[in-house]
Amino acid sequence: MINEDLFQNAGTKSRLVTRVADDIQRLIAEGKLAPGVRLPPEREFAEQLGVSRTVVREAVHILAAKGLLESRHGSGTVVRQVSRDALVEPLGWLIQSRGGTLDDLHVVRSILEVEIVQRATLQATDEEIAELERIVREMGANKEDVAAFVALDEDFHQTLSEITHNPLLALLLDSIRDLMQEVRMQVHRYPEVYDTVVPDHERIVAAMQSRDPTAAGRAMQQHLDHARAFQRELLAAEAIEAAPANERT
Repeated sequence: MINEDLFQNAGTKSRLVTRVADDIQRLIAEGKLAPGVRLPPEREFAEQLGVSRTVVREAVHILAAKGLLESRHGSGTVVRQVSRDALVEPLGWLIQSRGGTLDDLHVVRSILEVEIVQRATLQATDEEIAELERIVREMGANKEDVAAFVALDEDFHQTLSEITHNPLLALLLDSIRDLMQEVRMQVHRYPEVYDTVVPDHERIVAAMQSRDPTAAGRAMQQHLDHARAFQRELLAAEAIEAAPANERT
């Protein structure tokens, strides 16, 4: 059971459902309602909060839809263990639903990843840089396996974000993971990409080994610019292939 003192009387003002849902979500975020904790029965909970059972029921439904609560047979409503995917997937869906372009994605990556590599350069241990070197070597050894290469490419960038020790940076980069994976899978079908991408990553690691965040940032931006150029070439080639034969030049 949870401590009744965690909640103050919610009152009878408008938007009670939102207020109750926000209060419960805040307590979950603060760790005062830990995963596995069972909420009081609906009637009791409503009395604690000073609201109707309908308000409690709707607030719980909102939080269940967010993945923060779940109903378990015989146990009632409990606080869920929130995984990174539970946070990232809705954000990724929101990004896709807003109809962002590849140029928009390039801008977001530039803002995020240049900052990430600069911070990582200042904080990385020798062991963490060695791990990045290992990933790049594996990339070079998997040029013939598109799926493996793309997974390693993703691992490189995500590892950089984790080296910053800033969980929000890692989370934000993770939010565009699915978008980037789809783009990478398309672009890496072209063999000439590998002769650019692997050296790009090697230059990033070399700058980090020199503990030069400015050079690392430049190397990352150059890599992102190369990636965007390949994407444009891919789109142009697909447009030509999709055009009627009499319109191709």
